[in-house]
Amino acid sequence: MKAEIVGNGELSKTLATLVKAAGVDARGLQLWCVPLADLRDTVRERLPGPGDRILLATRGLEPGTALRPSQVIMEESACLRVAALAGPVLPSEIARKSPCAAVVASPHAELRALGALVLRSPLCRVYESADLAGVELAGALVDVFAVALGAARGLGLGAGAEALLVARAAVEGARLASKIGGDPRTFSGLAGVGDLVACAASAEHPGHRRGLSLARGEASPEVVSMCAPLLRHGGHLPIVSGVRAVAAGEVKGADMLAKLMSSAHAGEWDDA
Repeated sequence: MKAEIVGNGELSKTLATLVKAAGVDARGLQLWCVPLADLRDTVRERLPGPGDRILLATRGLEPGTALRPSQVIMEESACLRVAALAGPVLPSEIARKSPCAAVVASPHAELRALGALVLRSPLCRVYESADLAGVELAGALVDVFAVALGAARGLGLGAGAEALLVARAAVEGARLASKIGGDPRTFSGLAGVGDLVACAASAEHPGHRRGLSLARGEASPEVVSMCAPLLRHGGHLPIVSGVRAVAAGEVKGADMLAKLMSSAHAGEWDDA
C-alpha cells in the first residue's frame, strides 16, 4: 500500500508525483498537505492516534498560539510520531521532472527514515534531520524572508541586495533556532537557505507575489499574521520585524530598507 496523502491542492499533487517516482511500499505513513489554517480542524476530524505516522508538509506557525504544526497535531490528538518535510520542492519544476531535494525531520529515526524512503528517487534527493523544531521554524521563516526578497525585487534592487537578504536571513534563522532549542545550523541547509534560494529564483513563489504587493505600498494582513507568531518568540529579528511593519502599513518599503542599511555595524555573526 502506498502512503496516504491527506489534503488537496498543488502540493498534494507534487508529493503524489514524488511518491510515485519512489515506488516504495510505505504502509501506514500519512503525508499531510493541509493549509495551516485548516490543520487543527483536520486533526480533530481525523483524530490520529499513537500508532499513526505523519509526515507533515504544512508550513508556518499558528497565528494565535505561535505553535509549530507538529505541536498542533500533538496538542489535539494522541499522535506521537510526527515528521516535517521542508526544502526547495517547487511544483512547477517537479511537473517538468526537474530534480529537487528535501529534508525530513523527526526525533524518531524510524519515521524520518521511512519519510525519506517514500520520497527518495532519481527525481528527489532526501536528507534526514533530527531537528524537528528547527526545520519547522525554517519553513515559517522562509515564507517571510521570501516576501522580503519579493519586495526587494519590486523596489528595483539588484542581486547584491538579494544576496545580503539571504545572508542576513541565515543569521536570523540561526538566532531564532537557538532560542527555541533548535539546531542553529539547520537554517543554513535545505529547509532554510536552500529553500530561500529557490524562492529568489522563482517568480511563481507566493512570497514573491506578496513582496511585490508590499513594494507597491499595499498593506497585507496575511503577511502580518505570518510574522506575528515568529516575533512572539522574541529575539533580534530585524528582517521579520521590518516585513511586518511594511505589511501593516506602518512604514514604506524603501524607508524600511534605508533603516536596515543604516543600522549599527557589527561582526557578521553578531546581533546587528
